Amino acid sequence: MDTPSALTPAGLDDDPERGRARRERLAHANDGLIAAAGVVEGVAGAGAPPDVVLVAGLAALLVGVVAVAGVRFMEASDENAAQDALVEAEALRIAQDPDAERAELAMLYEQKGLSPSTARTVAEELSARDALAAQLDAEYGLGRRSTEAPWRAAASAGGAFVVGGVVPILVAALVPPSARIVGTFVAVAVALGISATIAARSERMPVRRAVLRTVGIGVGTMVVTLALGSLLDFSQAHVDLELDL
Repeated sequence: MDTPSALTPAGLDDDPERGRARRERLAHANDGLIAAAGVVEGVAGAGAPPDVVLVAGLAALLVGVVAVAGVRFMEASDENAAQDALVEAEALRIAQDPDAERAELAMLYEQKGLSPSTARTVAEELSARDALAAQLDAEYGLGRRSTEAPWRAAASAGGAFVVGGVVPILVAALVPPSARIVGTFVAVAVALGISATIAARSERMPVRRAVLRTVGIGVGTMVVTLALGSLLDFSQAHVDLELDL
């Protein structure tokens, strides 16, 4: 029989915020893997020369990281604005009627299982220390600042996307053309399997099911792009990197 310590992944903790951040980074890394691999497989399937495959993969990586970072920056900015508005509204309610807010806080702790007298004592002590922080924590599960800075969120998302996207591009650069398609499939499947394993263990989920689902989606995406690419003919395509200055 497994003990609780045996079920806890080594090196991982139970902090909800860290768990959420880890899941987001893994998701962005998977996005980079699948996006770059899809382009590499599709262009290779169209019979493109090695240099065209490599440049197409790099272009997908660059466009993808800018898009992912930009979207995450906007999301984090919106989250910050929403939380700021919530904190401001809660602070105003406390200033206007502190007794009512303290009574509400006591009721929230009663709903969590404390006796009425204990709930009132807890509410009074917490309110005396920091009424706004107490209300935000009990009512919304928030601190005064629980969201991530937009620039940090964007950098984290973009960095994770690059880490994932680099894998198929390295395969395109290092593996002989005759083995590029198979090599990309294998490398991406292995990388997705590792990512899914980390995510599943951190969430105490069945590893096998998570790996099969994640790898299946990635491989399925590559099969589709390869099939679509085979309908095209890029065999005469070339890359001209000369710049007229």
